[in-house]
Amino acid sequence: MTSKISYSKFIKEDIRRRGWLLVLSAVLLFLCVTVTTLLMLEASFANISQDELAEQWNIYRTVFPGLLNGSYNLLLFAALLLLGGLCAVTGFSYLHSREQTDFYHSLPLSRRQLFFISYLGGLLVFLVPYLAASLLAVLAGFAHGFFTLPVLGRCFLSVLGGTLAFLMVYHLMILAMMLTGKVVTGILAAVSLFFYGSIIGVLAAGLPLQFFSTYYTGRGQFLEKLYDFLSPWPMFGQILGNTANYNVADDRYRYISSLSYYLRRLARPANPYSLAATLAAAAVFLAVLLLLALLLYQKRPSEAAGNALSFPITAPFIKVLISVPTALCIGILVGSMYSGGTKWIILMSILAVILLCGLIEFIYHMDVRRLFAGKYSSLASLLGVAGILCVLQFDVFGYDTWLPEEDSLESMSLDVSQMYGYFSYPDTVSRSTDHPQYPDLLNGEICQIQEFAPIYELARSGVENAGKGADKMAGRELESLNQSSNAGTRETEMNGRESEPLDEQVYITIRYNKKSGSSVYRNYRVSAREVLDTLDILCQEESYRKILFPVFYADYEDISAVRLTDIYWEPKILDLTEKEQDALLDAYKQDVLNVDIRDLQLERPIGELSIDIPEGMQFVGQMAYDSKYNFTLGGFYLYEGYENSLALLETYGYTLRREIDPEDVEQVKLAETIYTEEAPAEGKFSVPDTSERIVTDSDEIAAVLSQVQYTTSRLLISTHAAGTSAEILLTGNKEPTYYTLTDEVRPSQRDVN
Repeated sequence: MTSKISYSKFIKEDIRRRGWLLVLSAVLLFLCVTVTTLLMLEASFANISQDELAEQWNIYRTVFPGLLNGSYNLLLFAALLLLGGLCAVTGFSYLHSREQTDFYHSLPLSRRQLFFISYLGGLLVFLVPYLAASLLAVLAGFAHGFFTLPVLGRCFLSVLGGTLAFLMVYHLMILAMMLTGKVVTGILAAVSLFFYGSIIGVLAAGLPLQFFSTYYTGRGQFLEKLYDFLSPWPMFGQILGNTANYNVADDRYRYISSLSYYLRRLARPANPYSLAATLAAAAVFLAVLLLLALLLYQKRPSEAAGNALSFPITAPFIKVLISVPTALCIGILVGSMYSGGTKWIILMSILAVILLCGLIEFIYHMDVRRLFAGKYSSLASLLGVAGILCVLQFDVFGYDTWLPEEDSLESMSLDVSQMYGYFSYPDTVSRSTDHPQYPDLLNGEICQIQEFAPIYELARSGVENAGKGADKMAGRELESLNQSSNAGTRETEMNGRESEPLDEQVYITIRYNKKSGSSVYRNYRVSAREVLDTLDILCQEESYRKILFPVFYADYEDISAVRLTDIYWEPKILDLTEKEQDALLDAYKQDVLNVDIRDLQLERPIGELSIDIPEGMQFVGQMAYDSKYNFTLGGFYLYEGYENSLALLETYGYTLRREIDPEDVEQVKLAETIYTEEAPAEGKFSVPDTSERIVTDSDEIAAVLSQVQYTTSRLLISTHAAGTSAEILLTGNKEPTYYTLTDEVRPSQRDVN
């Protein structure tokens, strides 16, 4: 049995054998951690005042830990990946040479001992320089005076996260070396293992999205959480992000400029998890990879060196497991570049799986004559891709037409995507912690409607549309519908108000909450009229209106000013005291609680309130600063029925102007867009003709001004312009203001001056 002393000597000898890697690791980590940190500190603290110094201290107390593990350091992020791979390859590359394998296995050491000698040698090659470089960076932080005990603790967690991220790559690469007999195939296997889960995640979200019109990815689902903890790539990002940003007091910093967070989102968006859950999952994941690599090493035949795979019996299974998802992923990637439906996805997936099967066989045998040697595995791969595509294309399991039984539901919730083009919410600038920063109409507790009959009927309509293929309508049908609306052929009138294109379809998302406790999400397209009827019923509840209207998300303490805009489109800051400002917003709240929700679609706004909110902390590249500018949040539209707001504005001396005075206009330019009756051939793009002319006659200017409207914004569907617009230059202004006209004014029908 080898003594502890001789065992340590073998580890030292292994490190000495890889001396070049130790030097590379030390230099690389010193540059990526210590030098990079020093440069950023010097750049941030040079030539600043005492007040700015205190501000920079607060900033770096937040972002400094991210410099130590790659979460806020691109160079270190790349170094972790590179060193993890190099340490594994240099430590176990002898397994890919028969002479070296025979030599090492002839030593008086068990395979387990040989495994851990190389394993520990590679780990120390990285760990010692990394800890030293991190310690120097921390000392530099102490020297600049912003360190506190909590910051030091977060730095420790950050370094722990960097070590775990390195081990993620290290263990995965070791496992790949055990599975293969050549260094090149080992590297390819490691890359495949590292991104395999991400490819599966892309397929799980991308394939249904391409084939099912009602598919909704949802959030917080069990399979998505499982993917985050079982796939190496998102796990790598979770480790770096959570350990670097743990227990940040201000949530605005949590993932700002966190490189790992954005890289993880490239594969699939996911919610962050607690530090304890991340560390526990990482420990289990790393232990499983290490034990699996050790087990394979003990079972690995010595004659495997030089072969593509260490266990030839796994070749057909690996081929199928790689070629099927990769081909489908290629199909999605290529198919998404074209608007020809799913035919390109199907065609490219079939072509890709054939090519991939040949490529894999070439890697196995390194002989072009054996590209199709594995006939049965190639056939299985081809049938697997074709079978999956057939199930999706023909919706074999009825995904799009599924509708749960009404008595099986506990509650439902509704989200209308078009409303977010009408409402503007103070999501990124709100500092209030008493309410969510944006309305969660799907998952908010108060939005889970118990009396859901109106939403259920809306869902039924969406299912019927999906069954008829309404969501897969060709572009020509939608264009025909829009053109008929533009031409004024649709005559829908309600209560004497102007006609609106309420028969057009809008997107909605519905959440079904089953009595069993599970939730199911679906996307539908339904008519705007049906959505408006449903919203009218839901808005009978005051609590629902408070979630819907942005004014209830504004923190009065953060509002620095209130602006008023009318038909002149000249936002004016209201000269109000803080008490008057609050009273005006309270009056506006009362108006939106009383308004008929249909008026937001059927009536035209006459003006708009907007509020100024400080931007707060901003990031430019890798530099952070406290912005002194204001963010203007608009969309608080005013209507004729908003009696409380309008009366209070009158009291404060502000009157909304409904029309533009011709005396205030210097010039009007009319422009008419002319569409040809013949549709362009498929695959061609037609640019409409535009007729323009300058109007200077006072009578004609007055006629044009009578047809000017404030805005075309509506709750669901914007009014269609008649094809004529006006650029009005007000007296004293240098730039004109753009307006659309309520009725058609055709320059071609008038005398051109």
